[in-house]
Amino acid sequence: MKQKKQDSIQAEFVKTLKALIPAEISIADALADLLGISTDSAYRRLRCETDFTLEEIYKICGRYYISIDSVFSHKSDTVTCNYTTLTDSEENLEKYLSGLCNQLKSINAFDDKKIIYAAEEMPIMHSFFNKELTAFKLFYWQRSVLNLPQYQGKKFALDIVSPALMKIAEEIHSEYMAIPAIEIWTDETILTVVKQIEFYYESGAFATKEDALNILENVKKLAEHLNTAAEREQKINTGNKPGGSYHLYNSDLVIGTNCIHVKAGSNNFSYISFNTMNSLTTANQVFCKEIEHWMKNLIKKSSLISGSAEKQRFQFFRNMQRHIDNSMEKIKNQ
Repeated sequence: MKQKKQDSIQAEFVKTLKALIPAEISIADALADLLGISTDSAYRRLRCETDFTLEEIYKICGRYYISIDSVFSHKSDTVTCNYTTLTDSEENLEKYLSGLCNQLKSINAFDDKKIIYAAEEMPIMHSFFNKELTAFKLFYWQRSVLNLPQYQGKKFALDIVSPALMKIAEEIHSEYMAIPAIEIWTDETILTVVKQIEFYYESGAFATKEDALNILENVKKLAEHLNTAAEREQKINTGNKPGGSYHLYNSDLVIGTNCIHVKAGSNNFSYISFNTMNSLTTANQVFCKEIEHWMKNLIKKSSLISGSAEKQRFQFFRNMQRHIDNSMEKIKNQ
């Protein structure tokens, strides 16, 4: 006798899938288009009257970033994560950035959404603040983190990074700027990018001193941009979407790693960084609740520096500007 559909494995999978797709989107139409089947056939699968094939499950999981194990891993102490391989090629980096962009677009499709970002180093989305900073970060990652052969021995130039990567990065920044966010920074969060610029200058990866100073000047512009956003409690989006709300906290505690908690509708996702720029992603609800609890405790122990916290905000960004200015003076005097 066939198991009752409400107790079946497929019913659990469908429940997870429905939670991932915004209410205003017809899930049956989306599946029909993705799987190349009729809408009626899609409905039969959603009602668990027809089984999904293995190939169909593979396509669905790829499109909506679902791990089959993560659907059921809340029943044990095992947490299944997804990640994108970043070694060996620029194509893998493009795949990684495209995946990040699509995830942000999916989050933006929900009316009820929020990102909480505990930032040990500057969030990747802010790295794409403008063309100059984007080009530098993409060059740095490919040359020094991914160790791509075509970038070894090359000096930084604005046109050295592929236009395709630059375009995706611009989209990532625009999508993130539209999502309401809480960010938790420390006084040293900005230091990573500042130290990267210093290291590249000292190791001869900039063609001229002026090139290094120009990138630092753009980091300063980013700091001014974030200061304004924090004062307004609103992100400033240069794309075609309005900026999401923005609340910034300063933590005196060492965060330890970049950690992101996402709420999109009834969904929870967590991202934990590894290997400098990559991340492990999971939808395990027990694990996500634990991450959310950790972040709430971190916020309680941090100082709000957005909105009316004018004194705290001034001190925080003055310290950030001091780090940048000291680096610029160091390079000028070398």
